Order: sequence, then structure tokens, then C-alpha cells
Amino acid sequence: MMRWAYQTPIKRSSYYHSHDFCSEHWATKSMSDKTISENLKYFGENREKIVSWMRTLLGDVNSNDQNFVLMDSTHSLSASENLAINAKGYNPNFDFEKQIRLMYLFSAQMRQPVYYRLINGNITDVKSMALCINEMNVKNKTVFIADKGFFSTENIELMDEENLSYIIPLQRNNSLIDISPFEKSNFKKTLNYFVFQKRIIWYHTYQKGDYHLTTFLDESLRLEEERDYLLRIESHPESFTKEKFDEKLHRFGTIIIIHKVQQPETPATKKSKKRQKIERPKVFEQEIFEGYKQRNDIEVMFDSYKNYLDADATYMQNRYVLEGWLFANFIAMIAYYKLYTRLKQAELLSKFSPKDIIEMSKAICKMRIRGKWHKAEMTQKTIKLFQKIKI
Repeated sequence: MMRWAYQTPIKRSSYYHSHDFCSEHWATKSMSDKTISENLKYFGENREKIVSWMRTLLGDVNSNDQNFVLMDSTHSLSASENLAINAKGYNPNFDFEKQIRLMYLFSAQMRQPVYYRLINGNITDVKSMALCINEMNVKNKTVFIADKGFFSTENIELMDEENLSYIIPLQRNNSLIDISPFEKSNFKKTLNYFVFQKRIIWYHTYQKGDYHLTTFLDESLRLEEERDYLLRIESHPESFTKEKFDEKLHRFGTIIIIHKVQQPETPATKKSKKRQKIERPKVFEQEIFEGYKQRNDIEVMFDSYKNYLDADATYMQNRYVLEGWLFANFIAMIAYYKLYTRLKQAELLSKFSPKDIIEMSKAICKMRIRGKWHKAEMTQKTIKLFQKIKI
């Protein structure tokens, strides 16, 4: 609660707790940083119990229901001299300071994190994924969705050795890409499409060697990219030319994905003794495309984790206290995402962030009058806003 509401370190938690109504609602005993550290250490020493609880977030992992689970990692700098797991390793900032790494599983359906694991700072993602999936017991339901810089023959081979499912976008200049079907003027007669967020997506699936690939064409994106490039010819003629535009013409609006994902069983493929009306299921390529688009949710989550929770660096000196600290942050992230989802469902994300709602809620006070608690005044604007997000 203190991490979610105040992003506080351990040493200031007792102060915020004593000044928050939760001290009356949950625990009337005073807190101390020593007590908090002891409790975090207890959780950190009982990882199996944490994992058992995290498994319940996904429901029945042995069911046949498709639960698209995404995986990714992030790093946090660590200034501790007493941890054996912090080490110099790669990160996007290229600072190569000592760090720890966090591997996360993210449920696309639930739109929230469902698993985390602390790993050494110098271990790569691919080496860690298999153990994470094994611990969470979601091997047939986990899909690793990478960014465009992840693809390499070595990484694909490692993932295939571990029998991992993956969706990896390619750079548009990759030699594996085949856009020839889209170069034909009548490609719409031969290719299929689906609708994604009211946008028409055409696709072409093919195989090159052992690789399975799909090229997607988003026509709305193509028009945007063409317009952007042509405007740059006018403003930056030294870098953008009509000749280069002609070369890129058929690549505008394309998204190329290399994938290895088990095709889910659909109602149309199941045998049924009774005749019944069957809705048209999503095509496999649509599942791949939507899965790739979900990666943005992970990026938002990591951004929130580091910036909102102020967790881009850690100073913990004890491994088990750090494990418990990460568990507290994990629960805070679930709460953050539940709030994010409510704002999204109410179509309010353009006006409010989860942090805005949290700060507004902290301005709502309780007053004690003759031994009884009363809620202080609230503006109609705040009341209506909270009603919209069902709080």
C-alpha cells in the first residue's frame, strides 16, 4: 500500500502509514523499518509460496482455454556491495553499471503482470525464459514477444532448443522478408485480411528455411508513412528523395513477424455431434498480430514500474529482503494496472493517468469528530470521476 500510494522507501513507510487512514482501518500498531524489513525477508525466504499464489492469477493453467501470456525483462541498477546477484550487464542505456534483472509474465487477457522473477544482472533473457516458464507451469501458454533488435540466428536457435513460443518483429531490411505479394496491383484478390481496431490488415504467411513468417500490411499505417516521407522530401531534401521513396514504396505500412506459436483449437476444428451455429473464429495470423500489439502494454508496465514506483535503482543489501521488496512492488503494479484498465474502459486515459487518480484520492480526508470518523467534503467533479471508474 505504501509503495503504491507514496512510492516510499522502507525508512519512511512508518511515517506515511501513521498519517494515512489505513493505519486505522488495517493495523493500529506502529510500524518500524526494522519490522518491515523482517517481514519482507520472510516473504523473500518463501519464494515457493509466492509462486503458488501467482499461479492463481492465471486461473487453471491446465485448462484448454487460450491465455496469451507475454514475457519480457527489465533491469534495475544496484548499488549494493553485499549482493551476489548484481553484476555488470547489458542494458539499453549502455552504462554497464552493476544491475539486477527482472523477468515478468504479463497476461494479455487480464492486462496485468502475473509473475516476476529476480535473476542475475549479467544473464540474458533467453537463458532465463525456460526456467521462468517451468516455475510458473505455463509452458503451452507462454509466448515471448520481443522487439525488433532481438532477432538473431543464435537467439532463435536457443529458443527452439528450449521449445519456447515466440513472436519477433523484423527490421524491414531483413533478407528473410518477402513482400512480393503486395507488389502486385491485384493482391487484394489473392490475400486475406482481418479487422483490428477498425483498421484493415492484409497478411501473407510463408516459410523460409525453418522460419515461419507473416507479412502484415496496415493500410492506414501505409498512408501515414507515405505522407510523412513525402513531407520530409520537402523539408529535408538532403536525406529524403523521390527515388528512395520509390524503393520503399511497397514496404510502407508493413509489419513482418517471425513466429513459432501453437495454433489454438477453435470451435470450427472441434467435432460436435449436434449442429449448431458457429461464429467465425479469429484467424491464426490475427492472433499473432494482436499478440504483437500487446507488447506495448508491457512497455507501459515497465515504464510505470521504473518511473511511477521509482524502482529504477535498488540499494538493498540482503537478497531475501530484496525478494520481498520486489514482491511488494509486484502487488503495487497489479493495483496500478487495475486502475489503468478502469481508466481505459471509461475512455479517460487521455485526461487522467493512474497517478492522477491516486493523488486525487490522497486529497480526500477523514475527520474525527467526537470519536467518530466522517468523510470530508469532495467536489462534484471528483465524485463523478470516481463513479465513472467504479470507485
